[in-house]
Amino acid sequence: MSKRQSEIKDTIENRDRIHVVMFFLSLVFMLLGIAIMVRIVHIQATYTVDERVIGLFRPSVQKHVDQPVRGKILATDGRPLAISAPLYDIYMDCTVRKQDYIDLGKDSLERAWRAKARELATYLSNEFRDKSADAYAKAILDGRDKGAKYLRIQKNVDLSTLDKVKTFPLFREGPYTGGFIVEKHEERIYPYDSLARRVIGYVKEQNRIGLESSFDSELHGREGYEWRRVTDNKRWVRDLDSAQVKVQDGNDIRTTLNVDFQDIADRALRAQINENDDIRAGICIIMEAKTGAIRAMVNLSRGNTPQTTLWERENLCLREVGEQGSVMKTVTLLSVVEDGYVKSLEQTIPTNNGFVPAYKQDVHILDYQRETGRRDISVMHGFEISSNYVFTYLAENYYGKKPQELFDHIYSYRLGEAFDFDINGLGKPVVNRPGTPGWSKTTLGTTAYGYGISVTPLHVATFYNGIANKGTMMKPYLVESVEKDGKVIKKFEPSALNSSICSPATADTVTRALRAVVNTGTATRLKSAKLSVGGKTGTAQVVLTPQERKGSADPYHDPMGRKKNQGTFVGFFPVENPKYTILVTVYSYLSGKSFYGGTMPALAVREIVDKLYALDGEWDQTLKPSASVPVMERKIETEKGHVPDLKGFGLKDALFTLESMGLNCQYSGTGHVAAQSPAAGSRYEKGQTVKITLK
Repeated sequence: MSKRQSEIKDTIENRDRIHVVMFFLSLVFMLLGIAIMVRIVHIQATYTVDERVIGLFRPSVQKHVDQPVRGKILATDGRPLAISAPLYDIYMDCTVRKQDYIDLGKDSLERAWRAKARELATYLSNEFRDKSADAYAKAILDGRDKGAKYLRIQKNVDLSTLDKVKTFPLFREGPYTGGFIVEKHEERIYPYDSLARRVIGYVKEQNRIGLESSFDSELHGREGYEWRRVTDNKRWVRDLDSAQVKVQDGNDIRTTLNVDFQDIADRALRAQINENDDIRAGICIIMEAKTGAIRAMVNLSRGNTPQTTLWERENLCLREVGEQGSVMKTVTLLSVVEDGYVKSLEQTIPTNNGFVPAYKQDVHILDYQRETGRRDISVMHGFEISSNYVFTYLAENYYGKKPQELFDHIYSYRLGEAFDFDINGLGKPVVNRPGTPGWSKTTLGTTAYGYGISVTPLHVATFYNGIANKGTMMKPYLVESVEKDGKVIKKFEPSALNSSICSPATADTVTRALRAVVNTGTATRLKSAKLSVGGKTGTAQVVLTPQERKGSADPYHDPMGRKKNQGTFVGFFPVENPKYTILVTVYSYLSGKSFYGGTMPALAVREIVDKLYALDGEWDQTLKPSASVPVMERKIETEKGHVPDLKGFGLKDALFTLESMGLNCQYSGTGHVAAQSPAAGSRYEKGQTVKITLK
């Protein structure tokens, strides 16, 4: 075999060997590929990534919540009563660059930083004036030595002050050298401080009261949020793959409160009670007669001891449920006049020495009998002197066999229920009517003069406002509208609690009695007010707690004979065309003294009326000293056979007087008698017609 043939044979063998190797290698790779494909399919179908691993490959994402700006509470003229403003808290990282200076061995840089910190302390002391420069310097340098990264410098700084602080030494070098840290937050601000504070309320974490609480859903707005992720350089940016909800700021609410009225009432009440340590609290309500809008609501009270400062601590106007005393006699008077039992205020009843069986004797009637020599008394005079006997007699005589009739009136006057009001917490009255545990054989009479029925001051003011409004009892309200960016989105209109608690004629008759209380009765301190006022005084003893009584069987007195009094004046002005209803009440601590509605409350009302007269220019145009105002005299002075002088009478009284004399009556207008024909004193014949004009 030649050498060339041997090389060819070797080559073929080699190729066969290579083919075998390649075959097996191909087979191995084919099987490996199949295995990989199977594994891929398996992973795609079943494999889930370990949650612990995700965070290593995905940027950190956090939910960022944007708080809405709380809406404003506005006075009726738009002046802000409560607003939210951005304020800033300033902190300092005292450790900035300290480690860098140590690592670099630059003691000179550290000394320079400390020198700037002392200079900064001087600026901070001059700006805030709460600590000395040395105190600020010590706090900062001690913080640097101890590693304080969040030293508080000042809280609740406004924007202009913040901009100024940014220019101070060290702070002007920014957060990484000066350690300057600032945090922004919204703060609720009340521009008029404590004025009407219990009505406005406050926001304190989850504890909210007043309008801040009742209208929280409108004021709060809606939080916004977005998801943010951190970038490589540690900055947070919005995560575009996540949802976003925009923040919606709160709506504003416009109240019925008049800042000037509130301020006048607050000052007048303080002037009467501030120096009297026996007085625990005082309140005032001013309500617009035609609408029921509350123009002022004052709630001043001290703490448990007389030495504490008067402050708007609790809303007594809404929550002080109690017996109101003689101001409730008007409830009885309105009822007996409306039912026709009393046809004229000059109608008389026997005095009976001030005694009604089963009731305590009214010694004031004995004084009346001794002074006048009379054995009867008119309803008008009984109202003027606030006689308990007169109203016990009226109740027992006319409602004794059908007491529910009087209580039906009480409920129609809305004195038996807690009606809806714009602030939560209006107290529920307690009425001891027939069939209730509090009913007894004397409850009817005591209810007639103000005991046995407990209501809030707001109930009383609302009732009197119904008389001022000629029988239409308006619902009191505090909020006029809900607004957004100055646009009204919800309007609250005036509404009636009862469209007719009495006829206009009855309202006029009772108004004449209320005016007489001021002219010649228990509220003569108001006679000289710059606007004519009609109203009623009331003094009530307050039921004591068992702790206050200390075992005394008398619910109104402790063992030493001390008691708690409340004195009230409630009425409206000007009487000829009522525009406002006003109530003032003072409450005493346990004391041996008595406090009457005709003293401090009446004096406060007079100051308020006089200040409102000076404040409002319209009075100068409608009521001047020379204006013709009907004089409301109590007695009819006329000779037999002559036409009586009816000027100042309400329609019902005028009709009764003329008809009892055999005369007919033709009338026009509403209000009180301002003119009559024939004139007073003219001779008449039975059946003759007398024309009267009411204004």
